[in-house]
Amino acid sequence: MRHGEGRMRWLTTNEEYTGRWERGVQNGFGTHTWFLKRIPNSQYPLRNEYVGEFVNGCRHGHGRFYYASGAMYEGEWVSNKKHGMGRLTFKNGRVYEGLFSNDHIAEFPDLEVEFISYLDLCSEVSQRGRPHGSSMNAEIIRKLDGSESHSVLGSSIELDLNLLLDMYPKADQPEEKKQAEYAILRNITELRRIYSFYSSLGCDHSLDNTFLMTKLHFWRFLKDCKFHHHKITLADMDRILSTNKDIPVEDIHCPFTTILLRTFLNYLLQLAHHIHHREFQPFIP
Repeated sequence: MRHGEGRMRWLTTNEEYTGRWERGVQNGFGTHTWFLKRIPNSQYPLRNEYVGEFVNGCRHGHGRFYYASGAMYEGEWVSNKKHGMGRLTFKNGRVYEGLFSNDHIAEFPDLEVEFISYLDLCSEVSQRGRPHGSSMNAEIIRKLDGSESHSVLGSSIELDLNLLLDMYPKADQPEEKKQAEYAILRNITELRRIYSFYSSLGCDHSLDNTFLMTKLHFWRFLKDCKFHHHKITLADMDRILSTNKDIPVEDIHCPFTTILLRTFLNYLLQLAHHIHHREFQPFIP
């Protein structure tokens, strides 16, 4: 009988669990991964992953759920359902934080969180998939999931440049944002490769050969790139990146914080600006 710490793989259903067991059932802290269908023209399958507390085989307590689309929910769970206070980060980085009830956003009970988190939505699909009288809900979905985004990076990655753009006149901000997005777009293949490489360092084998970056991986990347040679310490960088992010003090330097690709890209832009902005000060209006 499974009891204590261990790993279980279900080969027929493409699932894996690593964590605590009690009398053959998932109980305590663990990670459960569901490997979904493969991405066209890619060797990697889509996957959903839950990291958190289990009770009698169910997601129960506090936990994080990483959706295959890139969305993430962190908060309270009751019997496999999102229930209580939680924070839902959509695939483009936009955030809804508030009360969840019976696996739904309490304020908008008609919205299916699983639907808007898993699919790459368009407004047409949003409207077609909602019951009558839900045009306002469809509008909410479009605003949150980025279906109406005009970013050159697409709706899946939305850069958070508000703090940097505030330094420019309002009329110049759209063009400045576009130029930053073009810079990312020109190097996105190499940036994805770098993210993948550092995310895998020191990690155990993964069935789909993909990993999520942690703050510890990010620190290693920063040191390898000699960011700290610019008269700034890793601790200083953490504090810069947490500015206006409402992050608890005890979590600012947490080495196990997960960093998604879009967060990684935002961090690079923020640090690059902090280190090099004085060189370009004469060119800023």
